[in-house]
Amino acid sequence: MEATHAETFSLKRPYFWGIASGSLLFIIYAFILTISNSPSHAVEEFLLYWYWIIPLILGFGLQAGLYTYIRHAMKARARSGIASASVATAGGISTGSMVACCAHHITDVLPLVGLSAAVVFLNRFQNIFFLLGIISNTIGIILMLKIIQEHRLYSPGQGILQTLMRIDMKRTLYFGIITGVVILLIALYKTITNQGGIV
Repeated sequence: MEATHAETFSLKRPYFWGIASGSLLFIIYAFILTISNSPSHAVEEFLLYWYWIIPLILGFGLQAGLYTYIRHAMKARARSGIASASVATAGGISTGSMVACCAHHITDVLPLVGLSAAVVFLNRFQNIFFLLGIISNTIGIILMLKIIQEHRLYSPGQGILQTLMRIDMKRTLYFGIITGVVILLIALYKTITNQGGIV
């Protein structure tokens, strides 16, 4: 069966915004590091932390794409007389993930504003900030998939989305939150004990 123009458009827009958002996050990351130090420092940091940065960028891009998909699907429903207010909460997770993702870059700016003591603390827990960003991205993605599932914002033949909708996203969300908290607490404990305390 051939997709209508509206169906094709509704799938192209989320892909575009997902890729654009992930790219923008990477550009902001590179810009902050370049301004705070140098272009070579930005490359060095990326090569050093690529295994954290790539999942953060991909997760943020995926959230932006899912958010766009949800908004577009809900607008289509609203035009047909069916709408829901719970979709608005999905945007908060994206914003939270962006903040958690970039929080470790505060250390690049703090010496400029005279907060050198905070730099030592934040650098010590840089991996925790990375992990927090990835966990919040994952939870945000699951929350958006749950919204898609609850409101049946998918149709047969949408490939991976249709396959994912076979999973109980409400339980997956609870599992993701509990698992994320446990992983974060273990990582925090290991970081603190390996470095001889918080200070």
